[in-house]
Amino acid sequence: MRHPIIALLFLILLAGCGGQSAVKQASCDRRNFDEVVLQPGCSGYCAQQPCAVNFRLPDGDATYRVTDGHFVLGEGSGGETLFLGSFWLGSHRFLTTDSSGKQLATAHLVVSGDPM
Repeated sequence: MRHPIIALLFLILLAGCGGQSAVKQASCDRRNFDEVVLQPGCSGYCAQQPCAVNFRLPDGDATYRVTDGHFVLGEGSGGETLFLGSFWLGSHRFLTTDSSGKQLATAHLVVSGDPM
Protein backbone atom coordinates (compact mmCIF):
# COMPACT_ATOMS: atom_id res chain seq x y z
CA MET A 1 0.00 0.00 0.00
CA ARG A 2 1.32 3.47 -0.89
CA HIS A 3 0.22 5.22 2.28
CA PRO A 4 0.72 3.00 5.35
CA ILE A 5 -0.23 5.84 7.72
CA ILE A 6 -3.63 6.18 6.04
CA ALA A 7 -4.14 2.41 6.29
CA LEU A 8 -3.22 2.47 9.99
CA LEU A 9 -5.57 5.41 10.58
CA PHE A 10 -8.38 3.59 8.81
CA LEU A 11 -7.90 0.47 10.96
CA ILE A 12 -7.80 2.51 14.17
CA LEU A 13 -10.95 4.40 13.27
CA LEU A 14 -12.69 1.13 12.37
CA ALA A 15 -11.85 -0.14 15.85
CA GLY A 16 -13.52 2.95 17.36
CA CYS A 17 -15.04 2.24 20.74
CA GLY A 18 -15.45 -1.45 19.98
CA GLY A 19 -12.97 -2.61 22.61
CA GLN A 20 -14.43 -5.12 25.04
CA SER A 21 -14.40 -3.88 28.62
CA ALA A 22 -16.24 -4.64 31.83
CA VAL A 23 -16.39 -0.88 32.47
CA LYS A 24 -19.51 0.85 31.18
CA GLN A 25 -18.43 3.42 28.57
CA ALA A 26 -20.02 6.51 27.08
CA SER A 27 -19.53 7.20 23.38
CA CYS A 28 -16.32 8.79 22.09
CA ASP A 29 -16.37 12.52 21.41
CA ARG A 30 -14.92 13.24 17.96
CA ARG A 31 -16.47 16.67 17.30
CA ASN A 32 -13.34 18.73 16.70
CA PHE A 33 -10.36 18.68 14.40
CA ASP A 34 -7.92 19.97 17.00
CA GLU A 35 -9.36 18.59 20.25
CA VAL A 36 -10.62 15.16 21.33
CA VAL A 37 -12.15 13.55 24.38
CA LEU A 38 -10.92 9.98 24.70
CA GLN A 39 -11.60 7.24 27.23
CA PRO A 40 -10.46 3.64 27.68
CA GLY A 41 -11.14 1.68 24.50
CA CYS A 42 -11.76 4.71 22.26
CA SER A 43 -9.77 5.91 19.29
CA GLY A 44 -9.57 9.47 18.03
CA TYR A 45 -8.18 11.52 15.17
CA CYS A 46 -7.05 15.12 14.94
CA ALA A 47 -6.61 16.67 11.49
CA GLN A 48 -4.64 19.60 12.90
CA GLN A 49 -1.82 19.86 15.37
CA PRO A 50 -1.37 20.42 18.21
CA CYS A 51 -4.28 18.28 19.37
CA ALA A 52 -5.64 18.95 22.86
CA VAL A 53 -6.44 15.64 24.57
CA ASN A 54 -9.01 15.33 27.33
CA PHE A 55 -9.52 11.90 28.86
CA ARG A 56 -12.79 10.79 30.49
CA LEU A 57 -12.30 8.29 33.29
CA PRO A 58 -14.87 5.52 33.85
CA ASP A 59 -17.61 6.19 36.40
CA GLY A 60 -17.26 4.68 39.85
CA ASP A 61 -15.31 5.01 43.08
CA ALA A 62 -11.93 3.81 41.78
CA THR A 63 -8.93 6.02 41.12
CA TYR A 64 -7.19 5.77 37.75
CA ARG A 65 -3.78 6.49 36.25
CA VAL A 66 -3.30 7.27 32.55
CA THR A 67 0.13 6.72 30.99
CA ASP A 68 1.68 6.56 27.54
CA GLY A 69 3.43 3.34 28.54
CA HIS A 70 6.37 5.21 30.08
CA PHE A 71 5.20 8.42 31.76
CA VAL A 72 2.17 9.26 33.90
CA LEU A 73 0.01 11.72 31.96
CA GLY A 74 -2.77 12.08 34.53
CA GLU A 75 -4.43 10.65 37.62
CA GLY A 76 -7.98 11.06 38.87
CA SER A 77 -11.14 9.59 40.34
CA GLY A 78 -13.93 7.84 38.48
CA GLY A 79 -16.11 10.15 36.38
CA GLU A 80 -13.49 12.91 36.08
CA THR A 81 -12.25 14.28 32.76
CA LEU A 82 -8.51 14.97 32.72
CA PHE A 83 -6.57 17.26 30.39
CA LEU A 84 -3.56 15.18 29.30
CA GLY A 85 -1.88 17.87 27.21
CA SER A 86 -1.36 18.76 23.57
CA PHE A 87 -0.05 16.17 21.15
CA TRP A 88 1.68 16.62 17.81
CA LEU A 89 2.02 14.62 14.61
CA GLY A 90 2.05 10.87 15.06
CA SER A 91 0.28 7.95 16.65
CA HIS A 92 -0.21 7.97 20.42
CA ARG A 93 -1.57 5.42 22.89
CA PHE A 94 -3.05 5.93 26.33
CA LEU A 95 -3.02 3.15 28.93
CA THR A 96 -5.38 3.33 31.90
CA THR A 97 -4.97 1.33 35.10
CA ASP A 98 -7.27 1.35 38.11
CA SER A 99 -6.19 1.47 41.74
CA SER A 100 -5.93 -2.33 41.89
CA GLY A 101 -3.49 -2.36 38.94
CA LYS A 102 -5.95 -3.73 36.40
CA GLN A 103 -5.33 -2.32 32.92
CA LEU A 104 -8.38 -1.16 30.96
CA ALA A 105 -8.71 -1.09 27.17
CA THR A 106 -6.11 1.06 25.38
CA ALA A 107 -7.12 4.35 23.75
CA HIS A 108 -5.39 5.48 20.54
CA LEU A 109 -4.93 8.87 18.90
CA VAL A 110 -3.64 9.77 15.44
CA VAL A 111 -2.61 13.38 14.77
CA SER A 112 -1.96 14.50 11.19
CA GLY A 113 -1.92 17.70 9.21
CA ASP A 114 -0.21 21.03 9.44
CA PRO A 115 0.21 23.13 12.55
CA MET A 116 -2.54 25.66 13.07
